[in-house]
Amino acid sequence: MASEGVASILPKDTQESPYIARVKIRLATLALGGLACGYPQDSLDPRRRLHPYELARKREGWVIVGYPTAGYDPLRGLGASVVGSIAYNGRRTSPTFAYQPYKHYFFFQAGGYLKGSQYVRLVYDAPWLGERPYRLTLRIQYRNETQGQFWGLGSRYLSQKLSVPLSRYEKALQVPFLGSDGRWYTRLGQYHFEVRQWQGWVIGERIAHRGLVRLLGGLRAIHEEVLSLSGRSYELYASNGQKVSALQGPTLLDSAAGGLVPTLSGVSVRTGQSTRLFAGGAVVWDARDFEVSPTAGWCAEIAHEMSLSTLPTHKTFLGVRAYHTLYRSPSEKIQLVSAVNGVVAFTYGRQVFFTDLYYANRWSEGRSFAILTGPTSVRAFRENRFVTPWAYVFQVELRSRVAEVRLLRQHFTGGPILFWDVASGSDRLSLPRYGVQGGGVGLRLLWNMTTVLRADAAYGAEGWQLHFTTGHTF
Repeated sequence: MASEGVASILPKDTQESPYIARVKIRLATLALGGLACGYPQDSLDPRRRLHPYELARKREGWVIVGYPTAGYDPLRGLGASVVGSIAYNGRRTSPTFAYQPYKHYFFFQAGGYLKGSQYVRLVYDAPWLGERPYRLTLRIQYRNETQGQFWGLGSRYLSQKLSVPLSRYEKALQVPFLGSDGRWYTRLGQYHFEVRQWQGWVIGERIAHRGLVRLLGGLRAIHEEVLSLSGRSYELYASNGQKVSALQGPTLLDSAAGGLVPTLSGVSVRTGQSTRLFAGGAVVWDARDFEVSPTAGWCAEIAHEMSLSTLPTHKTFLGVRAYHTLYRSPSEKIQLVSAVNGVVAFTYGRQVFFTDLYYANRWSEGRSFAILTGPTSVRAFRENRFVTPWAYVFQVELRSRVAEVRLLRQHFTGGPILFWDVASGSDRLSLPRYGVQGGGVGLRLLWNMTTVLRADAAYGAEGWQLHFTTGHTF
């Protein structure tokens, strides 16, 4: 009776009544219940449970996928890569088998494009480590991007859309011309730069409230080198058909770095190397039924990160995604799902490196994505065609599942989709004046319940854009 012994040596006026003690014990039990050290199967929220159709097709044990793939990006052209993934799903008797896409997931991808861009990605993800409510995500990636975009920074450029398709405009830029010194020059790289970047994530997660609340924290490190294309030589055909060696003159990035083009206050526009370390975290409400390819539920995320430097850069992310099954056939093989995504993201600080404006970070997935335009936002425009400190994005998709195929022990389901994307931006917190939008059609294939293959064709004010890649847009 240790508790009675402790109470007996306290002054009488400090001893608690049995009723007060019971109330405190009850409150402590409720508080700890939300952050329990482990959940039996019947204590997890049913909204997190996979639909019987997906659950019946989720395989036990190890699922190994490896394949070569071809892709296309309107910015980088045709590309190819090698993709491999290893997922361990555990046994059906596991308490969390019906509530998570996998227990351990390893992902590898290496590829490149004809226009010179290369990349390597490595990911490890482990939700519910040891059947406990903890998650660990590790990601490292390298990219040598020769097609970085710089068309200017700020919301005023959103009103300066081209009157002709962007591809036609770029063909006109690359035509060589003779300079006053008698040498051939080109404007091929006028709006481009090269960046070599390493980026790594370490994210720890605590799962609470019957699996619906996710508390994340971690570090993100980035090292990049920005290179101007000025002075580079290109083999091009002149207007008379002659093949010549043409030099690229100063680019728009050079002009901005030299102060010849106005840039945003507090933004550092320069070439060279930069290393930044960010500490961040997020609070996520996740009521989706299937994280890889949701059919019901919604997910809300509030995230913030800050660079660990004398003049820190801040990045804030607010996002909501919602999914609803509109139709499911009696056989459950045909399905129609609506998906909606809304994002507000902003970057600010007294000395922000300009490439930090190019992307937002979704900490719930441990990944960066082009925030305003590109394959993960407004697909009708090229990646980072427009860049603003504040970005507002709204997307809607109508996803279908019309086919199911089993081939060589591989399982595929999927179908066509319709989508519409709208985005706008501003230089500070204010009502945006200009925006971009576009819609199109696409195709989604879910492979072995772990990998999504997608293809999108989008049309906007600057023509058609095609995207072939992996993963849902949101």
